[in-house]
Amino acid sequence: MTTYAVRRILQAIPLLLVISFVLFAILQVLPEKPWDLLLRNPRMTAADRARLLAYYGFNQPFLTQYLTYMRNLLHFDLGFSYFSHQTTVSLIAERLPNTALLMGTAYIFTLLVAIPIGIVAAVKQYSKLDNFLTTGAFIGISLPQFWFGLMLIILLSVLPYQHLGFRLFPTDGMWDSGHEGNLAHLNLGDPLNLAWHLVLPGIVLAVQSIAQYSRFVRSSMLDVLSQDYIRTARAKGLSQLRVVVRHGFRNSLLPLITLMGLDVPQLFAGALITEQVFTWPGMGRLFWESAGKGDYQVLLGIMIILAVLVVVGNLIADLAYGWADPRIQYR
Repeated sequence: MTTYAVRRILQAIPLLLVISFVLFAILQVLPEKPWDLLLRNPRMTAADRARLLAYYGFNQPFLTQYLTYMRNLLHFDLGFSYFSHQTTVSLIAERLPNTALLMGTAYIFTLLVAIPIGIVAAVKQYSKLDNFLTTGAFIGISLPQFWFGLMLIILLSVLPYQHLGFRLFPTDGMWDSGHEGNLAHLNLGDPLNLAWHLVLPGIVLAVQSIAQYSRFVRSSMLDVLSQDYIRTARAKGLSQLRVVVRHGFRNSLLPLITLMGLDVPQLFAGALITEQVFTWPGMGRLFWESAGKGDYQVLLGIMIILAVLVVVGNLIADLAYGWADPRIQYR
């Protein structure tokens, strides 16, 4: 397995190089150039502008700029934000734990809800319960995240506040006003306050994944439950729970593992919307802020990190196949 993992990592390097080249090229051909933010000062002279472009290397040919960027990237230098006057690495490091917390919470919630729903729907195939769960899954897949988030805010925050004088759940941020904490140094009351703020964005981010996962689990379980070894297990007198969970569910995991590996970019894309709706201070909100300001160095850094996460997610999914199915061998 170690040899296989090393080979996959080596294969991912040229792929990441191609992705970084394409992303860098796209930013270069946009109508608004990455260096325009530096030159917006109307008091700058032409000589000042030329000096700035030369200092940052923006007057160099495209390929030279790309090679310089990649050389800096090898030293974990993703560039500099010309708007906030901070390094891209420091900006992302400040926001990444917040997005990881939101995505991790949504991911765990998705698995805890979707897997039992998919199993029950498969075992009770074509029953009223199966039809109800299937209908709910279709509704969950079709819900726009921005609309669903706004509806939760209205139903669980705005209306209770108007009629009862308090909000069931907060609508913005990670903490109450005057209760600012951070993930590195939590006070005694911070975890509960943070969990209270996580409820609504976590549900919004997880709802489509729950719908998709439950449909995949149901479909995969139906294929497995019709196999001969399942009938053999039942004929041996094993309990229904053991047959379904131990013999059925584990052998239906491969499609789910594939979906989990591919779901990282989808969760991040959902976080772009969810963090904006709930003003969650994560990478999704940083992405929108940087796009609005034309801070392209930060945008490029975020997209490269996302590309790395996609490659890592697929690698973890491939390695997990061997755990789910012992017949799979890595050569």
